This record gives sequence, structure tokens and C-alpha cells, in this order.
Amino acid sequence: MPAVQTSFNWRRSAGHGLMLLLAGLLGGCGKLPVSVQDLNASYERALVRTAPLAVAHEPGSEAQRLAFDRLQAYFTDVTAASVREQTVNVYAPEAYLNDTLVGIDGAAHIQAYFGHTMQTARKLSVRFLDRAQNGSDYYVRWQMTVEHGSLAGGEPVLSYGVTQFRFDKQGRVLLHKDFWDAGTGLYEQLPVLGSVIRRLRAAAEAGAE
Repeated sequence: MPAVQTSFNWRRSAGHGLMLLLAGLLGGCGKLPVSVQDLNASYERALVRTAPLAVAHEPGSEAQRLAFDRLQAYFTDVTAASVREQTVNVYAPEAYLNDTLVGIDGAAHIQAYFGHTMQTARKLSVRFLDRAQNGSDYYVRWQMTVEHGSLAGGEPVLSYGVTQFRFDKQGRVLLHKDFWDAGTGLYEQLPVLGSVIRRLRAAAEAGAE
């Protein structure tokens, strides 16, 4: 993924998208800032760091409803303006975001990342489908729609994934870790790389018959 030229420095140990998630790739920017090993290590550190701060809301409680309502509103029809206005209210200052592509520490950096995404994407919207709770960890299954000139000829691209969330006492996100198949959700829609991935998938399917 092209290196995004932003005002912040990527940490070698942490590096980040509902998605998304897509900023570097959709923005036409270069290589991944960290290796997969470093990215996984940053997630493991974030799990340890956020555990004492995370809150397990009572299922069906008002606090739980408000936290997810605010989060769903944030990812519904995302715009550059909504990112600027809402990120600090949705993500805690010490939040960690990992979208399977790169990892980011801090709400300010998360805001910059999503803001870059919306400079290039015509549409980015995520709909929560269902969720499961395990203590202070929430696992949300979602459907994401992206429209971008470089993907599928500008047609909407639909993909599915699951995200692990942790919240603080104020209902802000402390940890956001996507489990998302970027191959089918994104890479297959790219003009050149997509055809290669589709041929590899077809060959694998033929071998399984």
C-alpha cells in the first residue's frame, strides 16, 4: 500500500478499516508501513493495554444501546465532514484501530486515516447486522458498501466482515479490530490485481472438485 503523506508519523510497532480501511489503497498511496508480524504484535499489545480500561455493558442496557447507536451512526454514509465532527466522540483518545491492512494508535490518527479515505471514496457506508458479547469484547458482523472510481468501474462494491470492539466508561471505542477478507472485499475489484486473484481462486476451486 502506498505510504500516505500525512501530518502524523506511523509507529513501527503499530502502523491500521471499517475498512477500511482503504485509505492508502484507495488513495493511491505505496507499501505497508509495517510487516504482518508487526501488525499482529501491535494488536496483541493493544489487547493487553485496553483490557483494564474496557467496560462490559449489561446486555440490553441503555449504555450499551447508546454506544452502538453512536458507532452505527458514525459508519452510516461516512463523509469527510462527519469524520471531522464525530471521531473524537466515537473513539477514545487512546483508541487502537486495526483494519487488517495497517494499525493506528490514537483518535487523532484514526480521524486522519478516515479523513484521507473520504478524499477519494465516493461512498463508504457500513451496516451492522448482528453482534455477540464476551465480557467486554463485542463482535459485530457487518456489511460494507464502497464506491470508488478505481474499484469495479465505479460501481458499488459490497463486502462482509466482523469487528471486535471494546468500549471505555464513556461508551467510546478503545479497540477496533476488523476481521475482513480484503481479497474478495477489495483486491478482486482492482483492474489488474483482481484478475490475478480471480484466476487463482478458480484454479483452487477446480482442484477441490
